[in-house]
Amino acid sequence: MGKVHYHLQRSSQFYELDRFENCYQEAAEALKYDAENEEAFFLMLLALIQLKKYHEAEQIGNTAIGAHPDSDRLFYAMGVLFNQKENFGKAKDHLEAAIRINPVDSHYFVQLAKSHLHFNQKKQATALLNHSLKINPNNESALQLKSLLEQQSGTKQEAHSLADKALNLSPEDAHAHLVKATLLWKNKNFEAAESHLETAVQLEPQNQNILALWLESRTRNIPKWKTPINLIAGNSQGLIRPSLISGGFTFLVNVLLSNQVQFDNVIWIGVNLVLIPCLIFWFSRPFFKFGFLNKKFKLAFFEVANPSLPIEVLGGLNIISSIIYWISGNGLFFGISFLSTLIGTGMATIKSTDSYFPVFKNPIRTSGIVLIITILSGLVLYFLNQLSI
Repeated sequence: MGKVHYHLQRSSQFYELDRFENCYQEAAEALKYDAENEEAFFLMLLALIQLKKYHEAEQIGNTAIGAHPDSDRLFYAMGVLFNQKENFGKAKDHLEAAIRINPVDSHYFVQLAKSHLHFNQKKQATALLNHSLKINPNNESALQLKSLLEQQSGTKQEAHSLADKALNLSPEDAHAHLVKATLLWKNKNFEAAESHLETAVQLEPQNQNILALWLESRTRNIPKWKTPINLIAGNSQGLIRPSLISGGFTFLVNVLLSNQVQFDNVIWIGVNLVLIPCLIFWFSRPFFKFGFLNKKFKLAFFEVANPSLPIEVLGGLNIISSIIYWISGNGLFFGISFLSTLIGTGMATIKSTDSYFPVFKNPIRTSGIVLIITILSGLVLYFLNQLSI
């Protein structure tokens, strides 16, 4: 058992140092001497979750629970895994099993609250977080998540209080700074938000969500007349408002033209004056943000600087297709403009993160997919319309 303890101790140390590959390897070594060691399974699961090797983690987790059906921490780890995989039903089942076995671990209730939130069950999530804090008033994760909930439906004072307490307990926790920053972001205090986000980026430089909001906060701190990003977005939290402004404006013009409404030169001048900020916003925004990284152009850096790129691509497509429709009168471009507005605004609304900002894991690939889908859908609508004439 000495070798088992040695490898488990090393595995635990590697996990604390964020060396997850080494953590996994040492835990696997421990299993060579004790094939059903619960702690080894647990550490392997945690490491694989951090490495985002979800399929392998699920296989090991099922084996581990088969060997230890009364292990609350294995059920908890599997709950965390399924939350990460966005299989919230399975996550909920595993976390409830962990709580039945051990109802006094406050962390279990926090993870279960996250599962409930994805079903939009905010009352249940709040009750679970309150129970978690009753067990452990200093549970940082519970404080952070409850602060985010208070930002949405509670009082600003309570949200600030919870965020500050979590930050005081863990000043070196990047997520604690992110929670505080999102609260400041929501209150349109971008300067203070940038300060916390800069600290968070230093603590977790690879966290794309944090980097995305940090870049946004930096651009919002520049006077509006100096940055195209603020010409439309202003102090809005995300991309929903600019999507609706540019989409609603171009769509209104498209509808009027399709109904044979004639515009005189004065109206067209007004249309162009409104359209210019949209053009600047959607077409220069990705490259403008990229400049904050002070890097030579590479796709990898471009993705990091522009995690909301799919919505930006659709915004640009809407404007281009509208202009072509105005010039040509071809109904195909009317359809593409309508679909790009609809899909872009929908994506901005649905894509929800802690940062109140749409962050896509593979923005360039996702942009290509939604671009193709939008154009093909527009073609289908156009030809169906032609057949009906």
